[in-house]
Amino acid sequence: MEDSDQCSGTKAADNTRELDLGLSSLDISSEPAKLPTSKLLHPVQAPMANHTDSNSVESKFLKLQEANNISKAAYKEIMAMALKANTWVVGTPALGAIEEFQQMFKTLPPPGMRIECTVETAIVPIAPENLISVLMDVDRWGSTLSRIAHFGSSHLPTGVLQQLSRADETITKIVMVNAEFQLPTPLVPTRKFCFLRCLRKIVEDIWAIVDVSNDYFHHGPSDSKLEVKCQRRPSGVIIRRHDEYSEVIWLENVEVNEHQVQENIYSSIVNSNLAFCAKRCVRTLLQKLKRNNSRFLNLRMPVDQQARAYLLNLTEYMEKNFLECINEAPNRRKWDILSDGEVRVLKDVTMNHVETQGSSNYIALTSFRIQAKPFLVVQFLLKNNIKLQWPSLLEEPEEVIKLASEDYNNCITLHKNVDLHNDFTKNHDYLLQEASWDEFCYFIISSPMTQAATDALFVGGCIYDHLKPSGFAILPDGSAGLQSDSCLVTIAMQQELAVLESGQAIQSMNFIINDIVEEIYEAMPTRLLSSRIT
Repeated sequence: MEDSDQCSGTKAADNTRELDLGLSSLDISSEPAKLPTSKLLHPVQAPMANHTDSNSVESKFLKLQEANNISKAAYKEIMAMALKANTWVVGTPALGAIEEFQQMFKTLPPPGMRIECTVETAIVPIAPENLISVLMDVDRWGSTLSRIAHFGSSHLPTGVLQQLSRADETITKIVMVNAEFQLPTPLVPTRKFCFLRCLRKIVEDIWAIVDVSNDYFHHGPSDSKLEVKCQRRPSGVIIRRHDEYSEVIWLENVEVNEHQVQENIYSSIVNSNLAFCAKRCVRTLLQKLKRNNSRFLNLRMPVDQQARAYLLNLTEYMEKNFLECINEAPNRRKWDILSDGEVRVLKDVTMNHVETQGSSNYIALTSFRIQAKPFLVVQFLLKNNIKLQWPSLLEEPEEVIKLASEDYNNCITLHKNVDLHNDFTKNHDYLLQEASWDEFCYFIISSPMTQAATDALFVGGCIYDHLKPSGFAILPDGSAGLQSDSCLVTIAMQQELAVLESGQAIQSMNFIINDIVEEIYEAMPTRLLSSRIT
């Protein structure tokens, strides 16, 4: 049972297990919560020494009380959103007179900003305890939602916010999160957030993970490491045990700059709320869980029992590296932007290997719209990606490994090709590829690998530095998924070049990208509508 819903309260799927959570039992006071002295930073050691000390303690108490009420109001707000969306939540918690705090989440956004609010329900094949562990560990959360969360870091909150779990015993864990959300294209700026994430146990077998921007906490410290331009209004995930699985209500509620994306080929997707909606988050989570349960369908080389884990970890890193390359603002410590026209060309400034002296690593990327069904573009690229990576192939390479999810929406392959430049050795070239689909985007990402790197992979060796991923990200330009009438394609290709001047590298990389775009264009039954629009 899965359904998507806007926060306007459009009817969601019926649920015969509707449950009154018994939330009124949590706090039945009609006044703002008054915190006992024992809940403050530390018990007072001795009588107040002077009036200044008394004022200081009272000030800390009032600041903590305000932060606690804001946290409660954010929790109540997501429950109200879930109720309005006709999910299985049938009541809101009685948390005292916190309406004035809750009201600040209902104010109109300032000029130039707009609110995106979506709700999605689903049954997720993971135990609630494990799901909570993933969502509260920001590294694992970022890895699970890597196609959305470009960057994620966390630390314990400071100041009055670190005392919230003492002020409210229903809060069992609290963390401050810095995150960037991205689309797989350089044409859409990332969305930067800093927010507090609280885990609350509501009643037995029901939890709420509540996010809210630290900007709402007037006395909270500014802990963001990012230049935050977006606000995370009360958002989160409400989780209920469903046998061995989790029944979730995912809520995305953000305030973003409506002029952040200039008019280009991605504007309609971003403005339609599809780019970062709750449904996409849930589908990404489901795809990741299926991927983690992948099984070998073809195995023609000796590997140990950890081979599956090695491949999953390596291809996850490969995808992360690919997404970093196509980010609107690539890491300047890693990449130098040589040109940023219709084709962006980057140079790897960290590459310094003895075996590659005299050459440098470059990557070229572009995004374009094509009037063709996404599945036709995907079929062409799946069939021809190996040829694009190995243009000098004389024979079809051998597939030696195939690792796929049960529904085949995620497939990892390793192909082997004889080294044509040395007939007297048993060395081979390999191509590692992952093709995956999560309804919102199709990825085909690959990287060449040497014989030595492949041997190291299957004994648990660290070969991440040897990966040079290239790939494609195909987004349906419409709501019909793979059957949409057009799609948006981002291409990124890496290449080592032995050139003396940047101009030569730019020219060569432009040629590579434009040649691939032309091949896609010629293979489609309709004409290319538009190239990159900036």
